[in-house]
Amino acid sequence: MIHVLIEENYAHNNRIDLILQGISSIVKRKRIGIKLYTDIAKLGENVRVVVLLCASLKWATDTIESLNAVGIHPLLFGFQYIDTMYEYSCITPTYTKTMYLLTSHLLSRMPGETALLGYNSDSLPDRLKLMGVRHAVNTFGVPMKVFKNNGNVAACIADFEENGGDVKNIVCVNDGIAVILRNDYPHLLEGRQMCSCSGMKISDYLTPRYPTSTINYFKAGTRLAELYLFLDKSEVIGSTVMTIDMDIHTGSGEIEDRIPFKGVAHSIAEVDYYGDALVKEVENLDRMLSLCDGLDMDILRDTMQGIPYEQIAERRHLAPNTVKYRVYAMVKNAGVSSRKELLAEIEKFRLDLNLGR
Repeated sequence: MIHVLIEENYAHNNRIDLILQGISSIVKRKRIGIKLYTDIAKLGENVRVVVLLCASLKWATDTIESLNAVGIHPLLFGFQYIDTMYEYSCITPTYTKTMYLLTSHLLSRMPGETALLGYNSDSLPDRLKLMGVRHAVNTFGVPMKVFKNNGNVAACIADFEENGGDVKNIVCVNDGIAVILRNDYPHLLEGRQMCSCSGMKISDYLTPRYPTSTINYFKAGTRLAELYLFLDKSEVIGSTVMTIDMDIHTGSGEIEDRIPFKGVAHSIAEVDYYGDALVKEVENLDRMLSLCDGLDMDILRDTMQGIPYEQIAERRHLAPNTVKYRVYAMVKNAGVSSRKELLAEIEKFRLDLNLGR
């Protein structure tokens, strides 16, 4: 049995129907069942995995937390990189890559200021799309404006009409906004190019057709079902991320797959995360403290008080050379050149070594 939990406000979306058709195709082939829910409280006790279909980032994060609390693993469609401490798996369209390619297509034809229209900061897909557009405009060296949709598309378009200025290219976060703009505000498209992510069927009947992208929701459904069955059969369920490439339509041929970072090999040597001298001091000091045992810490506290090595040795029942060797090891591990420099760094960061007792 495949269990699917749908956000109630999203339950009648036509995309949901296509996803469910894709899931059903696998269900019939495997001769198993499918059960749909809009209420998390109605999930059965023996459910290990549940597919989440939703549009709201808040609903997704809240539901992931609730499912984790009862030992159910969420399998999410349409979102990725949700910053949460809870485990979940997901299948997401390649929004960032798609928006980069669409925006680059426009800019290769007519470079100029670009507007992202309809952005909703609560939508994680919109955030991913913004990343793609931003990367494209940075690559082409053109300015960018973002026009937000706070639940009123007409107000968003009115904002663009008033503040669009010298915008040459309009990138719509979804096809609904593009269709409304195309049909009700044609004057705003004069002398401008437009593209849109997540094309709707209605866009197929508009001429001339603007560049757009589509998600094969039926295929997404089959992938969800296949991943669900894999996770459900696993002895230990771990978080898994999959992506689905979106189909891009320009009306005038294919877009060249010009991803600037494609084929680039990344290694830790290319990015020095701790190049800052101050951060490096903290890291080295932390490393030194982590390598100290209880006796090392006692010697370090004595040294901070200015007690000579011979007295520390007598106090700790050690040979003087043992004390010297241990202090030398701390100096080396901290990345400094002398005992004096080590003590100065401890004082610099106001460390209370007595707290470790």
